Amino acid sequence: MRKIVIIGGSAAGMMAAIAAAKENPDADITVLTQDQLPYRRPAIPALIADYITGPEGARVFPPEALAKYGIKLILPAEATNLDPNNRVISVSSNGKKEKLSYDAVVIATGGYPLIPRIAGSDKKGVFTFTTYEAAAGIVDAAKSANCAVVIGASFIALEIAEALMHRGLDVYFNVRSRILRKLVEPDVSELLMQRFERRGLRMLAGEAISGIGAETHVEYVIHKRKKIATNLVVMGTGVKPNVALAEKCGIKLGPSGAIKVDNRMQTSVADIYAAGDCAESPELGTGRFVYSPVGSIGASAGKIAGRNAAGANQQTNGFLRAQADQILGMQIFSIGHSTTSAKEVGLEVKVHNLTVPVKSQMTKPFEIAKLLTDENDRIVGAQIVAKKHGSQFAWQLYQAVLVGENREEFLKRFNSPRMKMAEALANIVKSTVLVESIGEGKALTLADAASHKNINLVK
Repeated sequence: MRKIVIIGGSAAGMMAAIAAAKENPDADITVLTQDQLPYRRPAIPALIADYITGPEGARVFPPEALAKYGIKLILPAEATNLDPNNRVISVSSNGKKEKLSYDAVVIATGGYPLIPRIAGSDKKGVFTFTTYEAAAGIVDAAKSANCAVVIGASFIALEIAEALMHRGLDVYFNVRSRILRKLVEPDVSELLMQRFERRGLRMLAGEAISGIGAETHVEYVIHKRKKIATNLVVMGTGVKPNVALAEKCGIKLGPSGAIKVDNRMQTSVADIYAAGDCAESPELGTGRFVYSPVGSIGASAGKIAGRNAAGANQQTNGFLRAQADQILGMQIFSIGHSTTSAKEVGLEVKVHNLTVPVKSQMTKPFEIAKLLTDENDRIVGAQIVAKKHGSQFAWQLYQAVLVGENREEFLKRFNSPRMKMAEALANIVKSTVLVESIGEGKALTLADAASHKNINLVK
């Protein structure tokens, strides 16, 4: 019986466990997690907004799913050491210590908050939000607060800001340069900031918070030399890969500081794999390994790592980053490269404004949209912002980026899916069909047939 140990209970770890069980039903699979139960980190804003009341509502997989595959959970548990020579993991759980032998390991230890060096950031009333415990602290503090400052630039930081607004707080959002800098173009960021301000989110852009004032508890922040009174500060400034265990056992790290893996998600040590926010992953456009702490990529990488830990030999050419969110009434989609991410991997791109399809019957189906192409005019990135119906167009953009479609060819077919269906129906109505009326067979169009009574469609 092949023994597989998954270290980490996030999406990457749990996907690895399920994938391993499906690949090798006879395997002995154990998941170690420091959490009270495995849950989805992206659900934390919903906890803060009080849409769900505990980690139970954010489970990656329900207990019955794990039981179905015979996956064992040890929690809360910490892997304190990993010995590749003897294939043994040292575990500390509930005051007890034990050793687990293994045939393969998947490291999915995730990341931890990246906290900027701001004077006063250690004061009471300053929070991060990458764990349920931290989110619970924010909820408790928000009960007596009337104002909050969220520092960050990402989707999840914006979600936290919206969640606090939902709880009735006045919320400021601080971003050193611009929101979603790595995901969208500057004019897209600007449009979003304008829209968010109209909805009541107070933007503090162009300079980082330089200080947090407090004797014992947060009283204000300093932005551009001005004091802004607040009771609560939330740091949403990114994550760093949690690689302590990997480093301890001699696993190599990549240039980003995350665990170095190959296209099978295997680390530099045989039979040890890594996935999620602790590891690098190949990006689809260039195949280069980058640090991309995105939940969907982590889950996909975890699935490959789990299968290979169970004995498969699956490889990937790379993962396509595709993120979507709805924040303060705006649907935002970012697929593949932006100019910022393209520069990081040495990819030359050109940005094109994507206009409303000529045939579209919607006067303004989206607010703004972009296509990014490489030197061969292949689409390598796309962005779109809409108030509604954004997904109708985003799926077409996703497919275009996934296959690297030629821009001119894409524009020939780009249209609203509703319009495409309307055109298809119009073509059917215009076509000639054989219908059977009482007493005679006669060739009519569907439009003509619709005006007749007692007609049965034959073909």
